[in-house]
Amino acid sequence: MRLQDSIAAMANFEVFLRDKDGRVVPESIRRAHNVFTTTGRNWLSKLCGWRTLGSPDEPYTNRRVRWMAVGTGSQPEVTSVTSLQTPTLFLGSDYLAPISSVSFPTSTSIRFTRVFGLTEVSISGPVVLTEAGLYVDVNPYNFVTGGEGFEDTVAPVGTSVLNPEIGTNPPAAYKNFDPITKTQDFTLELRWDLRF
Repeated sequence: MRLQDSIAAMANFEVFLRDKDGRVVPESIRRAHNVFTTTGRNWLSKLCGWRTLGSPDEPYTNRRVRWMAVGTGSQPEVTSVTSLQTPTLFLGSDYLAPISSVSFPTSTSIRFTRVFGLTEVSISGPVVLTEAGLYVDVNPYNFVTGGEGFEDTVAPVGTSVLNPEIGTNPPAAYKNFDPITKTQDFTLELRWDLRF
């Protein structure tokens, strides 16, 4: 009998509030696995290989994790999710917020963190959040220098970068969670861990 090793990419999600003194609000903590969407699975499979080897080498994609977004909807957590159900503006006219930091908690995992400030998301008052998305796209520098990759598509504005003003962008990962009320008294921290 042979044992088979199964390599699976798992995504773990965590969200919580911090008060103005930086203390975590214990009752706001939400931790769980989430779903890697069809968009995310397609992206990850293309990220692993080269389209051509030679001069120059050409990747299938140069897309990387770049954004997070939150919303007030609650749809089934399935691979076919194509957008947040009810995206929430985080600042001005933007739905997508850039990642705040990247770290490596273990040798086989990567953590993406976004901290939303006191006046972000809760721009004009309290917002009850129930969903979040993690998004990938191409660094603008790579696009300008011609390294955008075979599968990366050009947006109407002439770059391969997602437009943060569009709330219907497809997430690579999606999570719905028990409600958390974001007010201007709290920051909101989202963490997404990808484990291999």
